[in-house]
Amino acid sequence: MKRRGLRAAFVALALAVAFVMPAPREALAAPSVWTQARDPAAASRVTLLEEADQFLLKHDLAQSESLFDATGVDLLRMRDVYLLEALKRLEQAGGAESPDPRVRLRLGHVLRRLGQDRKPPNPGRIEEAIRVLLTVAHGSAPPAITTSAWNELAIAYAVLGKRDQEVHAYGEALAHEPLGHHRAVLFANRAESYMGMGRLDDAIQGYRQALRSLLPIEMFQYGVTALWGLAVATDRDGDLDGALASIALARAYDRDDRKIHEPSWFFSPPHDEAWYDALGAWSAARSTDLGAVRAEAYTRAIEGWEAYLERAPDDDRWAPLGRVRLEACKKERDRVLSAARRR
Repeated sequence: MKRRGLRAAFVALALAVAFVMPAPREALAAPSVWTQARDPAAASRVTLLEEADQFLLKHDLAQSESLFDATGVDLLRMRDVYLLEALKRLEQAGGAESPDPRVRLRLGHVLRRLGQDRKPPNPGRIEEAIRVLLTVAHGSAPPAITTSAWNELAIAYAVLGKRDQEVHAYGEALAHEPLGHHRAVLFANRAESYMGMGRLDDAIQGYRQALRSLLPIEMFQYGVTALWGLAVATDRDGDLDGALASIALARAYDRDDRKIHEPSWFFSPPHDEAWYDALGAWSAARSTDLGAVRAEAYTRAIEGWEAYLERAPDDDRWAPLGRVRLEACKKERDRVLSAARRR
């Protein structure tokens, strides 16, 4: 499923916001007189870090559904410009050698995005991001920064398909993160990793841990994507009806499926998106009494299964079940629509 760009992410943590505008526990306080005496460059680093954060904020705001804004500006190109401007400021602030872990954390984030957002992704940039982030994760930074570093590492490993390292990184992030809704996103993201490894029992348990970590009001923000992930894991574990019920519950909080289509998310592997689309359309078909709407939903579900099978590699572990689901969906469509015509 889509990972939170902290996607998820998180499924998953809106920690991406923490990179753009630092959270209060990671505020960019001006260096004290004593700090400036020991480190004359400290004030300059804070200024450069603030400027980098402003470019990251502009980058996130430019992630619009439209590729062009009202003035015709190419937002896709501007996103690259904003990331490169942020990278320039962070390198001026010391880059990978900076004594400030916040600089290295932002640098790792920017390098990861520059690598991940390429078509196809640039593994070299992502490996560079991992090297920088490891210096933060294994350093002596405050817990909030350490947590963010481990989360960023997990996302980078996910893009590279390194599942074992990804699961380990999420475990380390959980060990440092005390807040319930942030823990929920980490649990859900790690569950995604388990599902990618074929460990369905661990994945289902992880999604349920994520949901138990949330207050009722937090379900609208963080629970929707966990319910979608739980649906796919449950389906792959053999319980289609339970999976479709999970999607129906997710839509009670997010009727238009906006959460799983936010720009800060991505699917790992990419063709998994078709599985989510197929289940979502199948759930819609079962939840309506309108004949034309139901027929269209079944059509979209069948197209989703066909797309998954077309995009999946030859050794995909879920392709055999996908073929079973495709045939079952066709038979259910024919049976339901025939019964409707008779009535």
